[in-house]
Amino acid sequence: MTLNISGLDISGTPAGSAPKAATTQSTSALAQDATQQHQTRVSITSTASMLARLQQAFANSSAIDQGRVDAVSNALAAGTYKVDSDNIAHGLINTERALGQLELSEI
Repeated sequence: MTLNISGLDISGTPAGSAPKAATTQSTSALAQDATQQHQTRVSITSTASMLARLQQAFANSSAIDQGRVDAVSNALAAGTYKVDSDNIAHGLINTERALGQLELSEI
């Protein structure tokens, strides 16, 4: 039986170049072949499973910490909000280092 996946059959040859006998099988013969084939198992990696669990956990939580937003808003309104430039600089440097490690590991 020829299986067409994105323009290629299962052997990797372009679809449509299959032998005439394979393309002229009756529908009942194709259905019979399909029922006689073994069941195919699909499994996902542990990483994919973990990502699915994380996605579900994040979907159930808010991305915004409303308490933190209120605290910053109140500090700005009162004129007491202080920017820690050293903390920001260290954060930027650490982010650049982390991105550099990702780029190196992808090479």
